[in-house]
Amino acid sequence: MNSDVATLQNIADTLKEEPMASQRVLAENAGMSIGLMNAVIKRFVERGWIMLTNVNLRKLSYAITPAGISELTARSQTFAKRTFAIANRYNDTLCNAVSEAKKQGKNKLVLYGKSYIKFLLIYACQTLNVTFIEKSATDPIEPNAFCVIGEQNDEAESKRLSEQGCVNLLDLIEE
Repeated sequence: MNSDVATLQNIADTLKEEPMASQRVLAENAGMSIGLMNAVIKRFVERGWIMLTNVNLRKLSYAITPAGISELTARSQTFAKRTFAIANRYNDTLCNAVSEAKKQGKNKLVLYGKSYIKFLLIYACQTLNVTFIEKSATDPIEPNAFCVIGEQNDEAESKRLSEQGCVNLLDLIEE
């Protein structure tokens, strides 16, 4: 069912860009054969996700129905809920890690390198009144700081920082 919804999303995106797209164009954009696209469209018509209209004797027009839009919306909401749940779990985990570091007398968190979830570290630091600093992965290690390795560092840099006492951000959120 998930791949069907992904294919429906692909068709919807194609029709948004090219409302009179042919079955060939829909198939190419979805990365499938015309025959398979034909079968998929028939299945989607049966489900009520797509409506066909004859433009002329040789041309059909495709439209996503309200039921199809509803299916795409439900998928988007499920994705958003799952993403928010993960972000909340990461946030709780990072707040706990920063809190533990603060109990050990570390009032500064230094992020070495880049991180996609840096905003969660900043939030944890602000919430717990800990100073947040971002540095290059090649900068010297800050003494008396909670040193965290960003997940965008290369493996060699991460290993070097880990050997110097830094904690890998990915290890924190996987615990």
